[in-house]
Amino acid sequence: MSLKFSIDETDPFLKKVEGRYSDWKAFNILCQFLLQDDLSVRQAVSLLHNILPTKKEENLGGQPGMLVCVLLDIARQIPYSHPAQIQLVRLVGELRKSDRLTFHATDYDQGYSFYTSMPDLGMTLREWSPWTMGFDEVAHGVNMAAFAARLSASRIINGISFAIWDMRDNLEEDDESDLEHYSEYISCAAMWILCSGQWFFTEMVYVQRSPADLAEVGPSWRTGSLYKGPILGLERWKFWQKAFIAAAESVHANEECKTLSLKSANIMQALAENVTW
Repeated sequence: MSLKFSIDETDPFLKKVEGRYSDWKAFNILCQFLLQDDLSVRQAVSLLHNILPTKKEENLGGQPGMLVCVLLDIARQIPYSHPAQIQLVRLVGELRKSDRLTFHATDYDQGYSFYTSMPDLGMTLREWSPWTMGFDEVAHGVNMAAFAARLSASRIINGISFAIWDMRDNLEEDDESDLEHYSEYISCAAMWILCSGQWFFTEMVYVQRSPADLAEVGPSWRTGSLYKGPILGLERWKFWQKAFIAAAESVHANEECKTLSLKSANIMQALAENVTW
């Protein structure tokens, strides 16, 4: 499957260089890495690192966020099943080690400071969600869900909230007002199982969260109208599995969605039966 990426070339700021960075430069480095296959991950990271501002160039502090937007714009164009998605995840994993993308932050509520890398990545994913509604091309929402799932499984982002939101919105609501996009919605949910299933299972079933932890997420992990059980644990996991089985047999699902749903249900069953202690 051949790839080709596009970017909005009508944007008057696309090729504007400030310091060493422009979105156009970043886009072309990423295209060279993903399409031409003549750069290693470390070589591509080095090229991107070198166009980013140093800590002394505070007036250019918005450029890391601009780079994240270019990265995500490319990610949504990569089909979820294409190896280039995994290559891009590898690149992001190495890129976040750059001191030009690492920032000192303070948690005033808890009274400690820490270093964080590429904070714009999670924030921009949040701003662009729900991905099923944010893009002109239907497939791009599914691709973005797959990319977020792979970032989460690689521990590059803390994606458990994204995963729960997608599963709730697409599997726990009885909404027949938008059946035109039914397959897209179900396929987005399936990406969290197909691309990060064991990570997701561990987060849902085994990670111990205190009442204080759950208070921090507040109502954001709430259940949908069709499911009234615990927000974490096997019961919700099995509800989602049954929802995928139903989707695999639904007259509203296209063949691709049915295939993804059945695969997801099988993986969920295998994890529930074989990765419990």
